[in-house]
Order: sequence, then structure tokens, then C-alpha cells
Amino acid sequence: MSSTRRRVRGGDREVARLRRVALDAAAAGLYVFPVQAGGKLPAVPRHSAERCRGRGICAAGHQGWEQRATRDRAQICRWWSGTGEAARFNVGIACGPSGLVVIDLDTSTDPLPGWGGATTGREVLDQLAARHGQTLPATYSTVTPTDGEHLYYRMPQGLALRNTHGGHGHSLGPLIDTRAGGGFVVGAGSIRPEGAYMVAEHGQIAELPGWLATLLTPPPAPEPRRSAPLVLSTRRANAYVAAILAGESAAVEHAAKGQRQITLLTAARTLGRLVGGGELDADNAHALLLEAAGVHIGVEGFTRAEAERTITRGLAYGARAPRRIDRRHHTDTTSGAGGSGEA
Repeated sequence: MSSTRRRVRGGDREVARLRRVALDAAAAGLYVFPVQAGGKLPAVPRHSAERCRGRGICAAGHQGWEQRATRDRAQICRWWSGTGEAARFNVGIACGPSGLVVIDLDTSTDPLPGWGGATTGREVLDQLAARHGQTLPATYSTVTPTDGEHLYYRMPQGLALRNTHGGHGHSLGPLIDTRAGGGFVVGAGSIRPEGAYMVAEHGQIAELPGWLATLLTPPPAPEPRRSAPLVLSTRRANAYVAAILAGESAAVEHAAKGQRQITLLTAARTLGRLVGGGELDADNAHALLLEAAGVHIGVEGFTRAEAERTITRGLAYGARAPRRIDRRHHTDTTSGAGGSGEA
């Protein structure tokens, strides 16, 4: 009997410890939910929004792990309140609601070709930073039971990044996944059979660097290609192009902190469409955007090389969906001009 009581009390202490881990994470502004004891799968309903039948807890709307993640102390205490091994829920941190982008660095036994024989995501990320002339800011991070790393970053304002998987799509590279909207990580203090998740670096969570945000931002879906170009008189066409150039230049010049690179990339894509349509010379577009970005160069680590790479990438993408204008020489009814139109 006494041994049974000791086991129960031990289980209670472990549940209490994990409850404290969850409460501390919530107090730090993170949204948490229970993960299976000793594992890394959600311990709340796992059906997808597409398969949700709208019954039970989902009667008022789909309530998967991401929707149920919370900072509410009472709910957290209810989740972590049982006894025994099955109640020892690990702590899941929902990245989307928490405003996080977590870079998940894995390991491999096989050297990676093209990455200097790297066998860890950390080595790949360091090489990627060096290729872009950047350094990684200090930020809160953890180590996983399998010797991986989780680097926590704040999602820049205005972005809504999703998960990526190493070597696919807009991922950063092999052995590097990212967890953002729709993703979660297991928090420090959680336990798996292989070991514990532990804090590697304490401190504040830094904002995701702009160069990483740019690499992780998928291009927008190209607008449907027009079967016919935009038809304007020469005067209207000139005014149309001039307004775009002025607007995008102003947007870049006045971009807020944390929005500089994504604003520059968006502007470059817009101007790239004009380049692709023959309305703008590529060198002139590049020079215009670089001049607008000049007010940011040298401020808080934003470099000229970073700006030029962003511009080049955006122009190339935009040119794939060209904006063409048919400059018709007809009467411009808004100006009252007659004859053959404007030169």
C-alpha cells in the first residue's frame, strides 16, 4: 500500500512540474496545449478542419489543438491535474497563436553534399547566414532529446508564415524545418523516452531577422495572365506607370521597422511585372528601389547587399507575370485632347 501511495504521489509531483512548465510558458505570452505523455503528438482532438463534423466540443466551430491552445491558467490547471503516467502531458506550444516562428534544426549521420559535409541543421543555417552576409541574433532556444535545436523567433508584424520542411518549397535548407502558423513545438521541460527538452539559451525571444523572413515568404500566386493587355492612351499609360513607381518607392522609403525587407520584396515584384511587360527597364527599376531603400541601409543591420539581393529576387519573380499596356492613340476623353493622341 505504501509503495502504491509513493507512486501516486510521484505521479502527482511530475504532473505538477509539467503544469508549472505550462503555466510559465503561458505567463511568457505563449499559447499551450497538452501533448501525449512521453510523446510529441497532440493529446486533444486531432481531426482536421476539413473533416470536422461540428459536433461535441466543435459544435460552435472547429476546435483542434491550435484552436484550443490557451494562456488561461484555469484551463491549464484542468489539463494538468490528473495522476499517473497517462496524465503527465508534455507541453505543446502553438506557434501561430503565440506569434512564433521556430527554426527546427535536425541532425543526420550522412554528410550533406553542397553544404561542406554538414551533418546538422545548425551547420546548414550558419552557412546560409554566411552566404547572405548575416549573423544570427541571440534568442531563446532549446535542445531536443535527439540532439536537435529549436530557435524561437517572433513573427514580424504583418507576416503570416506557415510551416516549411527541410529541402522542400520555401524551406531554408536540408535538416531545417520551421514551425509557424499551423505548427507547434514541444516545450522545454517536457520528457520523451530519449530524454528531455531543455533550455539551451535563456533570455528574450528575438524577432525573426528580415533576411530569414524573406527566404521563408512564399511568392504570391501570379495573377491570371490577361488574354489582352491593359488598353490605355499614352498619357494615361504614362500616368499609370508613374503612379506605381511613386507609390512603391514611397512604401519602401517609409517602411516600418520589421517590415523593410518584405516591403522591398513586394515593391520589387510589382515593378518586375512592368519590367516583364516592357514598360520599365530592369536597371532603372533596380536603381529606383535601391535609392528608396537607401534610408534603411546601415540601420539595425540592414545592408546594401541584402537590399540588392531582395530587389533582384523580386524583379525576377514579378517579370514572370508581365503587366503589358497597349498604348492606343485615341482621344483621351478625360483631358479633352483630340487628334492622334499624346506622344
